[in-house]
Amino acid sequence: MDDNNEPRPVRFGFWLAETKFGEFAFSSPERVRVTIFLFVLFTHGLYWATAWWSPWPYLVFTATGLWFSQGVFKPWGTIISQAVEPTWDPAILKITVPFIMFNYVAVFSCLYMLGTVADSDGKAINGMWQHFYFSAVTLSTLGYGNLTPSGIWSEIVATIQAIIGFMGFAVLAGIVASIALKRAGLNENRNQ
Repeated sequence: MDDNNEPRPVRFGFWLAETKFGEFAFSSPERVRVTIFLFVLFTHGLYWATAWWSPWPYLVFTATGLWFSQGVFKPWGTIISQAVEPTWDPAILKITVPFIMFNYVAVFSCLYMLGTVADSDGKAINGMWQHFYFSAVTLSTLGYGNLTPSGIWSEIVATIQAIIGFMGFAVLAGIVASIALKRAGLNENRNQ
């Protein structure tokens, strides 16, 4: 098969796997998990390192991930594949689920920074932690009421995030139930 027909991310992955770093990082399942975990730390470290200054670096980094490697959608594909494959790896879920949650909270907190979120006194909040907190509360659909979207941009972002949060938790519950049913079926087959 001609390598030029492969998408850039695939070619880059093959190239990376052939480097000294790739040989080390991908030589065993444990090292792959550590590599993924370090990437997650890097990704969220980038949020905390840049969002105090501007939300744009993290949004650009995430958007670039969308174009080149499915970005925020790739972890969903990984989790869904765990539900449909005959075998599953619990370590993948342990890494992927927190990554999805933290990534969506960080992306939406950057989007809130482009609009206005007000506290209970009606004053606009500042700072990445307050936006991150509001984003986490909105994604989980808790809605404490101490912070509220103020302005059409923030209201639209909050609506989209609440829908994604609700649907995301439903999908995760279905996937976990599917995996549990698979395990029960495997154990039943072994006992017969």
